Amino acid sequence: MISEQARTNAHGSEPPTAIKGRCLCGDIRYEITGPIFDVVHCHCESCRRHTSTAFATFFNVDRPHFHITQGTLVRYTSSPDVVRTHCGRCGSPITFENPHELSLYACSLEDLTLIKPEAHIMVGEMLPWLNFGDDLPCFEKGIHGGPPICHGLSQLPKASSESVRANSKATNAARDTFGRK
Repeated sequence: MISEQARTNAHGSEPPTAIKGRCLCGDIRYEITGPIFDVVHCHCESCRRHTSTAFATFFNVDRPHFHITQGTLVRYTSSPDVVRTHCGRCGSPITFENPHELSLYACSLEDLTLIKPEAHIMVGEMLPWLNFGDDLPCFEKGIHGGPPICHGLSQLPKASSESVRANSKATNAARDTFGRK
């Protein structure tokens, strides 16, 4: 479990009464009534596929504090124990869920000043052409699985194009096999 101290927003205090978010078209709207925590940039292949971006920034909330106030999310089981949701009209990704966490894609927030990324995760899958000027801690997997492997992506050895291709091929083959079940 995450410590209560870690469950604060980027400004170090409890969030306002309700934090609001939405999809691109506005069909899906939600509120968060508890703290935001674990704000990260994820570099994994699956997040890249789900968002069609080079990396995804998301944050966690406790499930009881997340409420859909309008619309119905479309659910997609992307791998065992992982459900991703999106708007059925515009396709905006909203959540990543597994038995241990509920993560929301940061850019679905109405006010992005409420968050500040704390780390890079899944950096072993990072695209070789990305460059960041921050000195955030970098984790091979998630932020709760051990100490960071470095601070600042400039200290991280760049993945080769061949390793990125091999990882994408393996991940997509596994996803295709899972999707046919």
